[in-house]
Amino acid sequence: TTIAENLNKRQLLKMMIKSSSLSIILAAFLSTSASAFGISNHYGSQTIKRAGSSLSMSSALIIQNKGGGHGELGFQIAKALELNEKITSVTILQDDACNDEREPFKSYGSDIPNVNIVKTSLADESMTSESLKEILGGKSFEYVWDNASKGPVGSGKAICDCAKEWDTKLLTYVSSAGIYQPTGEFPMPETTPVKESAGQNQYDNYAVELGVPLVSFRPQYIYGKKASKNDYLDWFFDRLVRELPLPIPSSGSQKVSLTNSEDVASLLTAALGNEEAAIEQRFFNCGTDQIYTYDEVA
Repeated sequence: TTIAENLNKRQLLKMMIKSSSLSIILAAFLSTSASAFGISNHYGSQTIKRAGSSLSMSSALIIQNKGGGHGELGFQIAKALELNEKITSVTILQDDACNDEREPFKSYGSDIPNVNIVKTSLADESMTSESLKEILGGKSFEYVWDNASKGPVGSGKAICDCAKEWDTKLLTYVSSAGIYQPTGEFPMPETTPVKESAGQNQYDNYAVELGVPLVSFRPQYIYGKKASKNDYLDWFFDRLVRELPLPIPSSGSQKVSLTNSEDVASLLTAALGNEEAAIEQRFFNCGTDQIYTYDEVA
């Protein structure tokens, strides 16, 4: 019996499975100023036309990192885009440092077979918009999701520059809630001061200065079935099933939100439903309203 199969013995993660709470937030979110956002759809290097659809057909590019906390998001964004009639083809520009034997990368062929996968080194700081366009075979994209860049250097700058040259309709950037300065206010609104030196902040600023239609999301802790950052979690789960104590840093009163990767992807693609409203607000926290202390998680 694996550790994962034994998790129900302690139900440690019951609060993590409450994706309905994010659905409530999303429903409320869609009814406000950024209201009419939709949820996503279809791929392939071939153009797929839907009978009876009068929508203009557009291509999407997802830039995906090698793994880690955001490792599953590119996969889930691609799946979400299959549900949106606005998108007819999807390409994932995948960092070639990923491990194809691990999730979610090993599921690309089986779960999203129509997506065009292009591999390259996203760590190459010499990359320019010209070399990136060459890597992508000269194609242009109406919609771009950047789930890899940590700042406007190398591939990050090249992506922004290409988005400008392509006249991209929407550049959606996966930033981080770690961009905020600690203020003591919790939860933190999008108006919370950010760390000026943070690479994500510099990326936002560069894209805005270029005049790219940027929408920047700031997720916190992400989990999912195909997460690629499980090694350290296994240590905790191993202790749980053996009913050993869990070491907790500091007082254990620190607050945290835990959000399912599929729910995060639904938010990241929601801007397709009302692009103008999304661009007008520009910055969005991305998470659930369920807040727990470290002690409660343990």
